[in-house]
Amino acid sequence: MHKKSMSKKRFEKRKVWTSVGSALLVTTATTGTAVQADDNAFVAPASTVAVSFAAVGEGEGEGGEGEGEGSASADLSTDNAAYLAHLGLIRGHLWVGVKLYREGHLAMAKTHMKHPEDELYTGLPSVFKARGVDGFADELSALANAVNKEQGDEAVEGAYEELLKAITNSEGMSAMTAKETLLSISQMIRTAADEYAIGVKKGEIVNVHEYQDAYGFTEIAIERLERLSDEQKKQAASDIATTKALLLELRTLWPTVNPQGNVEGDASHLYGAAARIELSALN
Repeated sequence: MHKKSMSKKRFEKRKVWTSVGSALLVTTATTGTAVQADDNAFVAPASTVAVSFAAVGEGEGEGGEGEGEGSASADLSTDNAAYLAHLGLIRGHLWVGVKLYREGHLAMAKTHMKHPEDELYTGLPSVFKARGVDGFADELSALANAVNKEQGDEAVEGAYEELLKAITNSEGMSAMTAKETLLSISQMIRTAADEYAIGVKKGEIVNVHEYQDAYGFTEIAIERLERLSDEQKKQAASDIATTKALLLELRTLWPTVNPQGNVEGDASHLYGAAARIELSALN
């Protein structure tokens, strides 16, 4: 992506995040909690840290990538929530790519496939080494090759299954706390909001790739809740229930993975949910 386009994207994300809360009041029936803007600017809790590529390597790939630009850096070697969020973004790209593939949108599916040299994986080998896990470079390449070289359904599904196993092994979710998992979900939804804000303008799809990214990130956030162990669920049962309700409500923002015409959705719902989930986790 050209530098001019990159700068424009960063500006749009900051502009949307600042303007969202000018009249935003987030409430849900699940808890009755509210998050309201002050001085005409919505501000998430100070501890909100979206996943930043500054922590794992700079640069944007093709297709408008670069989630978390402009956010504070996080050391993925030690910050469990940021680490889970980052791997969640990778999962999200792959999830939506495979969904597009299964529905026959091959050209679109290819744009979501990732390679080890892509920005999402850049710098991760050192993080994996510090954490004592193997990573999933080979499996990532195998899936990308299966889709991009059109090797057929069996090859794609087999590669995807093996890749998910490798990512799961690298995540080490069983060693994480419920709080860390919920914070990772908050970060992922904040990033989904950034992407949705760029992809959808007043109901019009202006960048379908970003719209799809946001879809993938949100679905992986929901899936992550389902993978919590019984012990983790006991740590924060009420907060997990609240988070699940918020995430399921967000699904209405994506009537389909490749919409024709306008959609009834706004990024403010994602920003609000991200803040609510974080507050719930911190409490």
